[in-house]
Amino acid sequence: MSIWKGMEDCLQTIVERRPSAVLDAGIGFGLWGGLLRQYLDVWSGRVQPSEWAVRIDGIEIDEKRVQPHARHLYTEILVGDIRRLVPRRAAEHSYDVILFGDVIEHLPKDDGRALLDAAAGLCGVVVVRIPLGDGWRREGREEPDHHRSQWYASDFSGYPCTVREYDYFGNPYGLVVIEAPRNSPAGGRALADADRRLERVERRLERLVRG
Repeated sequence: MSIWKGMEDCLQTIVERRPSAVLDAGIGFGLWGGLLRQYLDVWSGRVQPSEWAVRIDGIEIDEKRVQPHARHLYTEILVGDIRRLVPRRAAEHSYDVILFGDVIEHLPKDDGRALLDAAAGLCGVVVVRIPLGDGWRREGREEPDHHRSQWYASDFSGYPCTVREYDYFGNPYGLVVIEAPRNSPAGGRALADADRRLERVERRLERLVRG
C-alpha cells in the first residue's frame, strides 16, 4: 500500500507524458492501475474496456495479493520477483514509464540499484515513490513487506533525475523521476549500448538473486 504524500505529483508526472504503455512494478492493492486507467483512458472518453488504448501492465510477487478489480484494470498482470520480471518484460515491450511505488525499499540495496539501472536503460522515464531515511519501520505484515534497505535523496544523485521530498509525520518521503537515457542528450549513444548494458545488469541481478 502507498501513502498519500506526493500522489498527485506522481500522477501528474505520468499523465502529462501521455504514455502509451506503463509498467507498474509492485501493484499491491491495484491503486495505480485504477488511477492511471482513469486518467489515461477514461478521461479521454474511452470508458469501456474494449475502447482502452493504453497498455498498463503490472507485476506482483504473490498471486494471492492480486485483487479481482486489479485484473480488470490492468492489461496484464505478471506474478513473480520484480528483479527478474522487470528487465525481461521491459526488453519484450516498449514502456514509456516504469513505476516503482513503495517497492524498492523491500529489496537489498544492491538489488535495488541494479534494478533501477536496468529499468532506466529500457524505458522513457522511471518513477519511484519511496520512504527516505532510517525512521521508517523495518518489519511489515508479511515477509515480502519487510524493509530491507534504507534510501536517501543522495542515493539518486548518479541519475539524471529530480527528487521531491514530502514530510510524513516527521519522516521524509520521496518522489524520484529518473529521465532514462533515451531522453537524455546522450540518448543515441545510450540506445546503442542498451543490449550490452542489459546483458550485464541481467547477469548481476541473477547473481544477486541466487545469493
